[in-house]
Amino acid sequence: MNRSTHRILATHTGRLLKPGSGWQGMGIVSAPPTPEELKQDMKELVKAQVDIGMDVISNGEPAGIGPFSLFGLIEGFENRQVSLPEGERVPSPKQIRWISREMEQFPDFYANMFEQTNLGNPRARSATQTVVTGPLKLRTLEPFERDIRMFKEVLIEYAPDKEAFYCVVAPAWLEEFVWNDYYATDDEFVVALSAVMAPIFKTVTDNGLILQIDDPAISHDWEEIKRTPMTLKDYEKFIMLRVEALNAALGGIPEEMIRFHVCWGSWPGMHTDNLPLKALVKPMLKVKAQAYSIESAKATHRHEWKVWRDVVKLPDDKILIPGVVDHTTSVVEPPEVIADQLMQFAKVVGKENVQAGTDCGMRGHATAAWEKYKNIVKGAELASRQLWG
Repeated sequence: MNRSTHRILATHTGRLLKPGSGWQGMGIVSAPPTPEELKQDMKELVKAQVDIGMDVISNGEPAGIGPFSLFGLIEGFENRQVSLPEGERVPSPKQIRWISREMEQFPDFYANMFEQTNLGNPRARSATQTVVTGPLKLRTLEPFERDIRMFKEVLIEYAPDKEAFYCVVAPAWLEEFVWNDYYATDDEFVVALSAVMAPIFKTVTDNGLILQIDDPAISHDWEEIKRTPMTLKDYEKFIMLRVEALNAALGGIPEEMIRFHVCWGSWPGMHTDNLPLKALVKPMLKVKAQAYSIESAKATHRHEWKVWRDVVKLPDDKILIPGVVDHTTSVVEPPEVIADQLMQFAKVVGKENVQAGTDCGMRGHATAAWEKYKNIVKGAELASRQLWG
């Protein structure tokens, strides 16, 4: 994995809005693109990254985001109709795995937010549940391998000299969308899921791409309404089991081929119940990865650069990819603001250990998103001139 040895490298978290695509919601894809459409979208996204000078690039995840694309690769899942509460037309919040306590606490705000983001009420959209009903087995890697082949072909054509990464959701994040009707406990389920996903992870790195593990669950499990509230000590134990299962699945993959992304949710919500970074940074650093991509630009996390000064030291062989633009707003951060934030992190963890990133996959209007991406590159250049002269 390239390091910022002569200048701060610019990257992002994987998902990109297609230039010119207008307003985007939260990554919900109504219908999967055809292979031809997928490759064309990938070409546009890779070329756009090259054109603005992004250093470490992705395929842009043009088929959409979320864990759902993996269900077709693994057998043992089925969709079931939700049994509605008596007299209700929609499921109760506790019948939806990923609903947070905050969403229940502020129902008027979230009803409006989901309407404004064109998602509608999540309860109305959750008429079915994905359930694990039998032993998990890998069914096929073919669609996954096809996507990677396309990405490599596009890289050869448009970005032969760029370092590139490919995102796969963490087993713990996939777990958040599944009801377990087969394994004795959710812990057993996520261990089995991690094992069955191991070939998926290895396929990425065997093709010469950096693997990015997307794991919002490491923070979001804390606020999920379906979970019994835990103490911080119990939560660390809960997370460590999932970290150890993930590490087992990553066995045999060189650490320098792995990035680990953590965020606190992509919705433009209130985020009043977020778990502080200081409470999960130590389990996070146990993940077998060389680089850690974290939220740092959103107001709820802008102060957390201090965690690397006061709570834990970033190991010398690791890379930190702080988000320098907020993914939940269309307000475009100026290069000077981005440079200041990068300078702060460089001062604390060392300039060679910092890359400039995004908090998460962007939401809102594509034009605003690409102005943010451009300013990441400009801000990294500005910070580099100040750091290296």
